[in-house]
Amino acid sequence: MKVLMFGWEFPPFNSGGLGVACEGLAKAIAQLGVKVIFVLPKKMPCSHPVIRIIFADENIEIKAINSILKPYSTLASHKDIAQEIGINNFYEADLFNEVLRYGKLAKRIAKTEQFDIIHAHDWLSFPAGIMAKIISGKPLVVQVHATEIDRSPISPNPFVYSTEKIGMERADVVIAVSNYTKNMIVENYGIDPSKIKVVHNAINPNYFDQDIDSPNTLLDLKKQGKKIVLFVGRITLQKGPDYLLRAAKKVLQFNPNIVFIMAGSGDMERQIIEMAAYEGIADKFLFAGFLKGEDLKKAYSAADLFVLPSVSEPFGLAVLESVSLGTPVLVSKQSGVAEVIHNALKVNFWDIDEIANKILACLTYQGLGTTLQEESYKELNRISWEKSAQKCINIYNDLLSWR
Repeated sequence: MKVLMFGWEFPPFNSGGLGVACEGLAKAIAQLGVKVIFVLPKKMPCSHPVIRIIFADENIEIKAINSILKPYSTLASHKDIAQEIGINNFYEADLFNEVLRYGKLAKRIAKTEQFDIIHAHDWLSFPAGIMAKIISGKPLVVQVHATEIDRSPISPNPFVYSTEKIGMERADVVIAVSNYTKNMIVENYGIDPSKIKVVHNAINPNYFDQDIDSPNTLLDLKKQGKKIVLFVGRITLQKGPDYLLRAAKKVLQFNPNIVFIMAGSGDMERQIIEMAAYEGIADKFLFAGFLKGEDLKKAYSAADLFVLPSVSEPFGLAVLESVSLGTPVLVSKQSGVAEVIHNALKVNFWDIDEIANKILACLTYQGLGTTLQEESYKELNRISWEKSAQKCINIYNDLLSWR
């Protein structure tokens, strides 16, 4: 079996959890004997329309289409990127037209490659998946990692919403990363629930096995008797950083010996930094920027508690990463990861008092943190990319058997 897979980020060139999820799933599918061709948009224009990199040992081919799509783009940021690299034509600079252009360029791949199934990740690649289906007549699977309702619940962008809806309607099967996301799709997009299959994200058991080569300076804070609360994710409305900051102010009134680390970047970053200064707690916050690799491992390892207070979180891979390094977690009830990690503190994202109470409880009572740490780590044994990949392959086989 051969799968033509469309996405828009892939490690090491990723700026969020989607790339990590795509890599984990694609590699696991390939290791189970399925050939995977992964198509990516180019971040920068180049003289060659198609670039091929082959990972022979993992049976994955990476192809790049000449496009300037960038992960987590907004219309404004996309125009800035286009101008920086010298594209002044509005058609090319417009994010939405670029998504459609990516879809048109996908025809080149669909015409030249042999494949059995099309698998498209998230809305930026849905038009590409649809175009490949039209050209080839092969079945289309679309995977929803997040919806526009998650990202912009108050005023969703109509183009993004319609692209998601059309993609899911034209697909033969829709994969949701959690039951939370499946319900979101049914309620907000009107998709038949029988068409939606849930395949949870996972984490490799050896994800953080490599040793840290350089000193972890965050441990100096621990030596000073400080407790560390960690947030990892995009600093944007969806992830709830403002709720964490308001809860942090309450926490610090009871225990000023706590340091909050925010690792990530996003459109609310400046707002949150200014909020911390306005609330008089800027000296208790460390804004680390986007972390990956060894730096991210250091942050997880040093933390006493990981907090993800998302307003709407389809899954939440950072929670699994934290658990894998033995750090207890506090997550919002509005998250998909809560379906697979049961031994976690859970709270409604809007309940600032309860967030503060549970942070203080975990940092004050050592037994609570230790129990959460040990029991949540055991739950990782039930989660693997291999299991998720096998569910995808079963979906592929079912689709092919119907034809």
